[in-house]
Amino acid sequence: MPSSKQTIIDTSAFYALISSTDSFHYQARSSYERLLDWEQKLWTTSYVLVETSALIHHRLGFELLNTFMESLLSGVVNVLWVDSLIHHEAWRQMVKRQGSRLSLVDWVTVVSAERLKASLFTFDQDFRQEGITVFPP
Repeated sequence: MPSSKQTIIDTSAFYALISSTDSFHYQARSSYERLLDWEQKLWTTSYVLVETSALIHHRLGFELLNTFMESLLSGVVNVLWVDSLIHHEAWRQMVKRQGSRLSLVDWVTVVSAERLKASLFTFDQDFRQEGITVFPP
């Protein structure tokens, strides 16, 4: 169980949930159901939303993109709309580490997780290096 009552969902988790051919698909579905059972408040960022939408549209087509967007609009997942403060802090962190292995979208997720005191539902293990609690472990 995540250490926080809030969890941010990353692109890798969203994609694994939607793509039945993703190697983490079944683990993602099981993990997502556990998060719901534990009554976690689920979040994503507007940057992850854009990144995930582009990935789904490119790889899986518009029909699955439409399904994804409609499910988000149902209110199960809250969207943290990234403002200039979060964006600039994420960029500052990225520059400080000279890029590291994380993208700007990832750094926005790190900064957002810190602000929300949230864990992160992801299959991207690079987040662990930044001290973020990752689920599944």
